[in-house]
Amino acid sequence: MVRRRVRASTNRLLAGPGPRAHLHFSTQSRAVAHRRIMRTYALRLVPGDDLKRALLDFCAARELPNAFIITAVGSLRAAKLRLANHTSLLSGSTNAVLDLPNQKFEICSLVGTISRNGEGCHVHASLADARGDVVGGHALDGCVVFTTCEIVLGCADNVTFTRELDPRTGFDELVVGERASDDEGEEPRLSGKKARRLRQMLAVDEERERRAIAGEPIYDAPRGILGFFANLVAPPPTTKKSTKPVKEADEDEDA
Repeated sequence: MVRRRVRASTNRLLAGPGPRAHLHFSTQSRAVAHRRIMRTYALRLVPGDDLKRALLDFCAARELPNAFIITAVGSLRAAKLRLANHTSLLSGSTNAVLDLPNQKFEICSLVGTISRNGEGCHVHASLADARGDVVGGHALDGCVVFTTCEIVLGCADNVTFTRELDPRTGFDELVVGERASDDEGEEPRLSGKKARRLRQMLAVDEERERRAIAGEPIYDAPRGILGFFANLVAPPPTTKKSTKPVKEADEDEDA
């Protein structure tokens, strides 16, 4: 039953419509086609861009259902961070916000998630000043790019990010929803070498099954050009039944 399902799925892969998929073969020679589940986007912010606002505008323009920061590098000429309810230890901070409008910073890290269509975000930044001292917190409007900011974003095809007020925290918190993939319901089509390779591996599986059912020895022959020469030098064992008649005991001699 399992084998029939695998074979039926494979036939759909070989003949069905849809984008080409990548194949990953396990040690049991089973083939699995993986649909795309993540897209990536790269952008560069220029001097004067507001970091948070630029991220939201980028996602809104592309109507992304979600986004998350994979990596980022760059510098700021002004920073505005909300701290973790820490107002008394840093001068110039008010209402747990550190506002540094006239300082240069290197962006050491930038992480976070962005809601559907750029409706909101939750982004944290770690910034190093001219002495190498690092400060970090929740990025707010007012983080202005100094020379550049290079960002790579990811977008998952199967979820959406929205935000709703959580009375336990007092903030709009992330809500993850399910979303059908853009190519949901479409079977990826294989062609060329991948399709031929898949057929070959299925043929090997079928031969192994046949031999196992018949009680015959299973011989995993090398594949490719090396397998061709290996079979010439040392042919695989055969299971052909002998056509010679079996001599029966002479009943007269036993008598």
